Amino acid sequence: MTNETFIEDLRLVPLPNWWENPWAWVGIAVVAAVAIYFLRRWFKSQPPPLKKPLGQVGPAAHVVALQRLAELRARHPQLTAYDVALECSDILRRFIESRFQSAIRFQTTREFLGAAQRIEELNDASRADLARFLEFFDAIKFAQENASHAQTSEAIDAAEQFVRRSIPTETLPVT
Repeated sequence: MTNETFIEDLRLVPLPNWWENPWAWVGIAVVAAVAIYFLRRWFKSQPPPLKKPLGQVGPAAHVVALQRLAELRARHPQLTAYDVALECSDILRRFIESRFQSAIRFQTTREFLGAAQRIEELNDASRADLARFLEFFDAIKFAQENASHAQTSEAIDAAEQFVRRSIPTETLPVT
């Protein structure tokens, strides 16, 4: 079979009926538009990749987090449980995003904890502490539950312990 006879054979194959129907082309165009819409929507829902700094710009993430937690502790008596929940949750989310190079600050708690499962440097105990901590503050922020001064103070202490446990070993002082 030569190329010339192959082409002639294809010319003899009749086109399907739907090929000549204009509604088939409209349907194909609609399906393509819907597919493009959902693909664009899916790409936009993906978190943007973090830009990794070339060098450490400013203080380390744990230094900033510990400083902000100390400031929060000093202002704690004047704040409501809701304000403490907002700020402490933000401190912890910013710390994790900066420390582990994971874009999770603007995610829901469920998404946040799912992303934390993929961070290999966090052990199971740290993940469990993180889940307890975020669920406690979510109850205050979203369910409008009340929390005592002692409970929010304990949560700030737990956040500080989490940050201290997550300090990279290369930055710990040698004793």
